This record gives sequence, C-alpha cells and structure tokens, in this order.
Amino acid sequence: MNKTLLIASLALALAACGGGGGDDDGPAPQPATSPAEGLYTGKTSANQDIAGLVLDDGTYYMIYTSLAPVSLGVVQGKLNAANGSFMSNDGKDFSVSSRGIFDVAVNGTYATKGNLNGTVRYPATGQTATFTSTYDKNYELTPSLATLAGTYTGTSVIPEGGESATITVAASGTISGAGASGCRIEGVAKPRARGNAYDITVTFGPSPCARPGQKMSGVAYYSAEDRGLIAAGTTSDRSAGVLFVGTR
Repeated sequence: MNKTLLIASLALALAACGGGGGDDDGPAPQPATSPAEGLYTGKTSANQDIAGLVLDDGTYYMIYTSLAPVSLGVVQGKLNAANGSFMSNDGKDFSVSSRGIFDVAVNGTYATKGNLNGTVRYPATGQTATFTSTYDKNYELTPSLATLAGTYTGTSVIPEGGESATITVAASGTISGAGASGCRIEGVAKPRARGNAYDITVTFGPSPCARPGQKMSGVAYYSAEDRGLIAAGTTSDRSAGVLFVGTR
C-alpha cells in the first residue's frame, strides 16, 4: 500500500478547497473466516487507485483516490464470499470529494490470496464502476503495538471536510491526537488476531471538533515501506466516517 503520501496530499487539498460532485441470488453463507480476506491494491474503471482491507469476518474498507479527476473516499461494508464469488449489499461510500455518504452494492469474483475484482453500483443513480485488485503478502505479517507506536503527521478528513492533524500511538495502544483547529481525539488500537491490521476506536473531543463527543470504530494499517498509517472508521450506525492518513 505504497500510496500514503499521495492520499495524504490529496486529502489535504480537498480539505482546503472543497471537492466536486460524487433480492438477487448470491454466494453460499459466509464461512467463519472469509476466503476473500486480505490486503489489496489496484485500479478502478474511473482511473482511481484503490487500496484496502478485507478482514477475516468479511468487513472491508477500500480507499479510492485519483488526481484527474480529483476523487477521494472510503467504501465500507461487509461482504459475503464463497466459491469464488462475493457480494455486499450494505456498502457505504464515504466520499470526501463529493462531501457525502452514498449507498452502494458491490459484487464480483475473488481468488484466495490472489485477486479481488468486481463492480460497484450506486442504486440511487444507477451509476457503476468496475475495479481490479491484487493481493499483497504484507497482509500476512504479524501486527504489533511496538511496530505501530509513534507520532504520525498527516490529514484527518470526514465527508464534510478536513484538516492537517497529528496522531500519537503509544506502546500501550493508547491513541491521542489533535487537528489544526484544536480538535482533539482519544482512543485505543489493538492488533487483530488475523491479518496485518489493527482494530481502532476513537472519540472526538468537544468543540471545536466538527463532531463533538462522537465515537468511531474501524481499522488501521501501517506500511513499514513508507512509514505510513492509514486509518478509517465509522459511527455504529455509519451515519458518519473519518479517514486519517499520515507518516512518521
């Protein structure tokens, strides 16, 4: 996932200037461990770079970004995968560039530890986009708080906008941070039992935070290659989401 700096610079640009516009038969029941789990990178038919995680329970977070046309967001949901096919009818596109949250349905094919390819459909408009992605073996590394610990400088964004921010992860897993506005967050990170990723929970402080007191949970990935942290989370009802991208 060697895209941390690109995503961070694009997120900061969007936060500063705003962004422009964004019962079928399915596979067999989801097994306890999703055969589609993994870290994936690839491209969409809209020439967007994608980088994301499918966790062992089928929950996924897929970041998409492009410079021309400018776009940035996170598609999040839970997929059901079996026999080489997958589908997700509960997807949400947390679009920073369009400053909104949109329902999506995703379906396609996978090869375990090989690829994940599919189509994203927006029911409200009928628009679709396809994507192809390949498995990254870095998913098989063992996560640890000793690896994650450090201070990261980057950008924090929600669909309505964002700002530059600094986040510190302690060796204990405690998360603390602040944005340029003075908004502060506190939380905790825990290594996942399967896959090179971390479960995270953060709570926003009082005003001037845009979402005072709001709690969000999600996932984080650390790239040793570029010393980058990418973290995404949502509220329990997925009415709001946050993306942080930074380096240490």
